[in-house]
Amino acid sequence: LSFFVIKPTYEATTTLSVTDVTPATGFFGSNTTVILPGKDSNLPTVQSDSIEKDLSLLLSSLLKYPNMSVEAFKEEVTNPIVLMNTVKQLGLDPQKYTIENLKKQISVSVINNTNLITVTVKENDPKLAAKIADTIAQNFRTYIIERNNRQTDKLIETLNKLITLQNDKIKEVTAELNKIQTNSQDKLLIEQKQKQLDLLKTTRDIMLEKYNMLELVKESELGNQSILITSKALIPDKPVAPKKSLNIIIAFILGLMVSIFIVFFMEYWKNTEPKRAVESK
Repeated sequence: LSFFVIKPTYEATTTLSVTDVTPATGFFGSNTTVILPGKDSNLPTVQSDSIEKDLSLLLSSLLKYPNMSVEAFKEEVTNPIVLMNTVKQLGLDPQKYTIENLKKQISVSVINNTNLITVTVKENDPKLAAKIADTIAQNFRTYIIERNNRQTDKLIETLNKLITLQNDKIKEVTAELNKIQTNSQDKLLIEQKQKQLDLLKTTRDIMLEKYNMLELVKESELGNQSILITSKALIPDKPVAPKKSLNIIIAFILGLMVSIFIVFFMEYWKNTEPKRAVESK
């Protein structure tokens, strides 16, 4: 009976391939001393190894892409932004297809030992099931790409500010060095100031290298390769529920039990009829 009363449910699956293609953002080697723009000083400040490492870690943390594992990508598929865009794009009824209701129709899983994610959607309409699965996959890809692009822009902006500050400090130290060379014959002071200037330029050049790399990443649209749709959803031709064969077996067993009960009840009623007739007299 349920097969004829309950609407059939179909499943459609889209497959995504995810890859971490974000560039490394480490700045400095273990032997590099870093001098950033700071307070005026006639002599270069000697940075200890611990300070140097702390500064390197600070810059790396500022200029960093989010580290996304396959499991992290999986959790992002049902992001509210992705689902809301899907509802709008397909023109679905927002009262029926709320974020919570749509989440219940979606199952996301990672294929073992791979970087593949499957997005499966359950729907009464097989064509709509395939459309929703494909649209979620595409909107998820767009969401991640746009987020990566925003992060790249943020890193470029931060680096640009650091480079500007570094250039200002280089100009300042260059002027100080020229003044010392003109007014003093102190070779040690001149040598120390020259080392400070060289270190500032080295740091600036490392930043420029990173800046150029990020510009290349942006222009080449490298982030677009982080997520690819490897298999679009096929329109399912067979429902996954209700299961007709199982329901028929259950209905047969229930029918048999009811029939046996009726037979026993009728036999009981027949055998007890004379007794009831006597009692009624």
